Parts: sequence; structure tokens; C-alpha cells
Amino acid sequence: MKKITKIIINGMLVFGLQNMAFATYEDQTKMDADKISRLENVVLNLEARISQLEKLTKSAHFEASHDVEKIDPKSGWKYKKSWLQLKVGMPTFQVEKVLGHPTRIDNMGGGFKKFFYWGELPAGAISGYLEMYEDKIYKIYIPEFHE
Repeated sequence: MKKITKIIINGMLVFGLQNMAFATYEDQTKMDADKISRLENVVLNLEARISQLEKLTKSAHFEASHDVEKIDPKSGWKYKKSWLQLKVGMPTFQVEKVLGHPTRIDNMGGGFKKFFYWGELPAGAISGYLEMYEDKIYKIYIPEFHE
């Protein structure tokens, strides 16, 4: 009788341990599925935000590229309307699209530069310059145009 009792008790212990292990496996699988579902939602949310940001960037780039009136890039500095298109914070590449390459650039150090534009026009000589910091305008000195 002792042997049968031992066998029954051992059988019950083994069965109980298997059920606990199976329950733990099911619980872990459910937790993993929940984590995967949450991560999928996060990824979908991030993809939607990225798409929205890309649309905003494209529209801002489109607007910026259409803000500048097209004038001959080599002689844009000769026209008052070109100088009036400049804005504080405008980057170097946009400045050169509007005014053309400067007649002279002085590197002042520490990220500061001066872009000089001067020359002869039928109405007389003009000169103007820009003060730049880290390749963006921070001061504009428009030439005096004799019209």
C-alpha cells in the first residue's frame, strides 16, 4: 500500500508541476502577445507622425522655394527688389540664389562672416553687405539705390 500511495503522490506532484509549467507558458505567451500588440501600435503611431512631418517638410520646402523671385543669380545684387527679399535667418545658399556670389567674403572668425556686394550701375556705384553667423543672415545693409 505504501508503494501505491507513493506512486499516486508522485503522479499528482508531476501532474501538478506540469499544469503549473503549462499555465506559466500560457501566461507568458499572452504577455508576449500583449507586448507585440502594444509595439505594433507604437510603430503605427510613429509611422503616422513621420508621414505627417514629411508632408509638412515638403510643403515648407515648396513654399520657401517659391518665396524667392527668380532674378539672374549673377547680378541679383544689382536690384533693390532682390535685397528686399532677404530675411534675417536666411541661409547662405538662399542668399546666393537671390543676390549671387558675393564680390568679397571676409571671414571674421567664430562663425562670423561678411558678404560684400559692390559694383557700377548706369545710375552710379552701389555697395551693400550682409553680416552672417553660422551661415545665416543676422544683419542686412541694403545699398542706397540711385533710381
